[in-house]
Amino acid sequence: MTCNLHRSCGVLYKTYAGYKSHIYRQHLSELHSTEKNHNNLTTIPVSKQEDNMNLLVESDLTNGDINDQLNFANDNIESMVQKDDYETGFDDSVLSFGSITNDGKQLGSMWDIKRSYILFMLQLREECLLPKNVMSIISTYIITLMQNLETLLEKKAFNYTAESYSAVSSSRKENKKAIEFDQLKHVLDDIRNAIQSNTKNEYQFVKQCEKYFAYTSPEEIVLSSAGEVPEHAYFIPIEKTLSSMLNYQPLVIQILENIQQQQTTTKHDDDLMFSIRDGYHGSRLDHDSLLLQLYLDDIGLTNPIGSKRDEHKMCMIYFSLEDIPDQLRSKVDFIQLVGVCESKTLKDNIKAKRFFQPIIDNLNKLQLHGLVINGIHHKFSFSTVVADNLAAHLVGGFRLCFNSGHFCRRCYVTYDEKNLPIPLSQIKIRTIFDHDDLVKRIMNDPNKFPLMGVIDQSPLNDLIGFHPIVSLPGDIMHDFIEGACPLVVMSLLKQASSMRLITYGEK
Repeated sequence: MTCNLHRSCGVLYKTYAGYKSHIYRQHLSELHSTEKNHNNLTTIPVSKQEDNMNLLVESDLTNGDINDQLNFANDNIESMVQKDDYETGFDDSVLSFGSITNDGKQLGSMWDIKRSYILFMLQLREECLLPKNVMSIISTYIITLMQNLETLLEKKAFNYTAESYSAVSSSRKENKKAIEFDQLKHVLDDIRNAIQSNTKNEYQFVKQCEKYFAYTSPEEIVLSSAGEVPEHAYFIPIEKTLSSMLNYQPLVIQILENIQQQQTTTKHDDDLMFSIRDGYHGSRLDHDSLLLQLYLDDIGLTNPIGSKRDEHKMCMIYFSLEDIPDQLRSKVDFIQLVGVCESKTLKDNIKAKRFFQPIIDNLNKLQLHGLVINGIHHKFSFSTVVADNLAAHLVGGFRLCFNSGHFCRRCYVTYDEKNLPIPLSQIKIRTIFDHDDLVKRIMNDPNKFPLMGVIDQSPLNDLIGFHPIVSLPGDIMHDFIEGACPLVVMSLLKQASSMRLITYGEK
């Protein structure tokens, strides 16, 4: 490869590593020319800005897009009002990219354009550390933008007849297309203004995403009381996500076919269970409703900058449709975010109820009224909440300590009895009626003293179809990771060895 960054260079290299070393040795000033070019920025007079805005308005009105223009004007007003809330963090990057071609001369040849584009790619690759596939996406979009520009200019062009001369015939008339330079300039100004208005700050970018891609901004939940340090959580309405998913008709057909296939299979084999619909407590559910399952898990966020560099725990709540076919269920596109908050706030029962209340109201509304999408009325039913043991006990109102007392949310076995060979028939299982009675006694107690492993009412108590005894199944993924299955397997092997069924050498 040959270096064409300068007319007097032209050095030939066989490997990219050598070419890269040459760039950093000989053209480092061109790669890092951002600071010296910041002073070369030109200021556009106010009158010129108004002229450009008038041109944009006239162009949009001629295209019949009056509503979009009004929305654009309103967005400008809102962005100025909320300027302090949406400060742009990309000024330096924009100026850096703009300085690539701002070297004191106009681009007058294809050589200059190629040189400018190579510098742009180098800056993305070496300074912004973008991988090759991202750079390919950028290049592909630039080509697509140029093709769309060509189509737009072709619509603006007009036909005219010109005479052409050749050696065979004296002259002939040909139909050609042309466009006025002023018209071309207006089109380019409109495109430039549209791009600048969409990316000048975060607020405008979010507004355009809402307009063109049905983006839904999270709703803020205030967790703190008056006079306390402000604490917030965020919630994404479930019905908006479901409307976006079920608007795709082939997916709806696959879901309905999967439900029908599962029901047909379970009729021939009573031992099969695909979901809670096939279990003992599934009789309360409508067979034609879609099952909504919640999933809770914590993630750790690390801030390496600043005084608070420790890990911050965040609680994430997701939902998924249980009736989605198996080949799609584990894909990220079908696991949707519902809410997020700091994990420590959920330890406060009042703040936990404030966080879960919008989710409860949203799910209850879906279960009572459903959704009408493309003329089809979809009914929904809540199924279960899947989480690790700590999060499940937090949501269910059970004690969060597992090394003493009644540590199990399914039975009344104590920590001291967990290793004793007690038959399952002698272990008392928790029931809905027993749990409700314990919660009632705790709520009537001024001291809120825990009873039999129950510490308080569940923050999801008002959710239709939820009960801590039947709606918090074990999570197989966490059971595997936390070592429950290896312990069970080891116990089985030890028992088989003591019964002389197998030896340690056969394991």
